[in-house]
Amino acid sequence: MVLYSRTNCHLCEAFEEELKNFLQTTEMACEKIDIDGRQALQNKYGNDVPVLMFNDEVICQHFFDQDKIIKVLS
Repeated sequence: MVLYSRTNCHLCEAFEEELKNFLQTTEMACEKIDIDGRQALQNKYGNDVPVLMFNDEVICQHFFDQDKIIKVLS
Protein backbone atom coordinates (compact mmCIF):
# COMPACT_ATOMS: atom_id res chain seq x y z
CA MET A 1 0.00 0.00 0.00
CA VAL A 2 1.04 3.57 -0.59
CA LEU A 3 -0.28 6.60 1.26
CA TYR A 4 0.01 9.95 -0.48
CA SER A 5 -0.20 12.82 1.98
CA ARG A 6 1.33 16.13 2.94
CA THR A 7 2.69 17.82 6.03
CA ASN A 8 0.39 20.05 8.12
CA CYS A 9 -2.77 18.45 6.75
CA HIS A 10 -5.30 17.62 9.47
CA LEU A 11 -7.05 15.02 7.29
CA CYS A 12 -3.70 13.38 6.52
CA GLU A 13 -2.70 13.28 10.18
CA ALA A 14 -6.02 11.71 11.25
CA PHE A 15 -5.86 9.21 8.37
CA GLU A 16 -2.27 8.25 9.19
CA GLU A 17 -3.12 7.63 12.84
CA GLU A 18 -6.06 5.37 11.97
CA LEU A 19 -4.00 3.55 9.35
CA LYS A 20 -1.14 3.05 11.80
CA ASN A 21 -3.53 1.52 14.34
CA PHE A 22 -5.03 -0.74 11.66
CA LEU A 23 -1.63 -1.89 10.38
CA GLN A 24 -0.61 -2.98 13.89
CA THR A 25 -3.24 -5.71 13.59
CA THR A 26 -2.01 -6.97 10.21
CA GLU A 27 1.19 -8.01 8.50
CA MET A 28 0.76 -5.33 5.84
CA ALA A 29 3.12 -2.43 5.35
CA CYS A 30 2.49 0.99 3.91
CA GLU A 31 4.85 3.42 2.23
CA LYS A 32 4.09 7.06 3.00
CA ILE A 33 4.88 9.59 0.29
CA ASP A 34 4.72 13.33 0.95
CA ILE A 35 3.47 14.99 -2.23
CA ASP A 36 4.99 18.37 -1.34
CA GLY A 37 8.22 18.93 -3.19
CA ARG A 38 7.20 16.57 -5.99
CA GLN A 39 5.57 18.67 -8.66
CA ALA A 40 4.08 15.73 -10.56
CA LEU A 41 2.35 14.46 -7.40
CA GLN A 42 1.19 17.96 -6.46
CA ASN A 43 -0.31 18.32 -9.94
CA LYS A 44 -1.98 14.92 -9.70
CA TYR A 45 -3.42 15.17 -6.18
CA GLY A 46 -3.49 18.89 -5.34
CA ASN A 47 -5.58 19.14 -2.18
CA ASP A 48 -7.12 15.69 -2.70
CA VAL A 49 -5.04 14.00 -0.03
CA PRO A 50 -4.73 11.71 1.79
CA VAL A 51 -5.02 8.94 -0.81
CA LEU A 52 -4.41 5.29 0.01
CA MET A 53 -3.47 3.15 -3.00
CA PHE A 54 -2.99 -0.58 -3.52
CA ASN A 55 -1.82 -2.00 -6.86
CA ASP A 56 -2.34 1.43 -8.47
CA GLU A 57 -6.00 1.52 -7.38
CA VAL A 58 -7.45 4.02 -4.93
CA ILE A 59 -8.69 2.26 -1.81
CA CYS A 60 -9.88 5.36 0.01
CA GLN A 61 -9.36 9.09 -0.16
CA HIS A 62 -9.70 11.87 2.40
CA PHE A 63 -11.08 9.57 5.10
CA PHE A 64 -9.91 6.21 6.45
CA ASP A 65 -12.30 3.40 5.52
CA GLN A 66 -11.31 0.17 7.22
CA ASP A 67 -14.06 -1.84 5.53
CA LYS A 68 -12.81 -0.87 2.06
CA ILE A 69 -9.24 -1.66 3.01
CA ILE A 70 -10.16 -5.09 4.32
CA LYS A 71 -12.24 -5.80 1.22
CA VAL A 72 -9.40 -4.88 -1.14
CA LEU A 73 -6.79 -6.81 0.82
CA SER A 74 -8.83 -10.01 1.12
